[in-house]
Amino acid sequence: MRTLRRLGGALLLALAFTTTAYAQSDRDRVSLNAVVGPSFANVGTTFSALGDVGYAVNDRLTLVGEFGMLRHAPLREAVDIAPPVAVPTGVEPRVNGLHWNGNLTYRPIQVAGIRPYLTGGIGAFTADTIVPGQREGNLTVEDRRRVTDFATNVGAGAVYPLNDWVGLT
Repeated sequence: MRTLRRLGGALLLALAFTTTAYAQSDRDRVSLNAVVGPSFANVGTTFSALGDVGYAVNDRLTLVGEFGMLRHAPLREAVDIAPPVAVPTGVEPRVNGLHWNGNLTYRPIQVAGIRPYLTGGIGAFTADTIVPGQREGNLTVEDRRRVTDFATNVGAGAVYPLNDWVGLT
């Protein structure tokens, strides 16, 4: 029983310190990336996923089309991105988020295997707030609110490849 507790504790500790990871090949002009992690932005620990397709214009400049999703985040964690909704007592609304955008990524240098980058782009973000079904007589009513906003983004980061297919960003 102690071994099981230690193993469970080690797995929980590993989960607490996870980071997003990606996989891609740098040898081709077209790249595919898949990113999975605990969340995007600052929306708690809800699972999220991101995929993108990149086209290398030259050694330093890449055009990237990106799509991402956040599923079933609790409203209390995602209140900043969720459309407002009246919440009855005892009900826990959920938030789904989707985004798509086109980015331009610039990699100025590569130092000791670390590749810093600058990125910027435009796109759209859609968030749905879903209040679970409530019984009203013979009907079950589910309240859904959706908001879609134009989005811009600017960012910077670094990629550290662990091997040809996996790296940390």
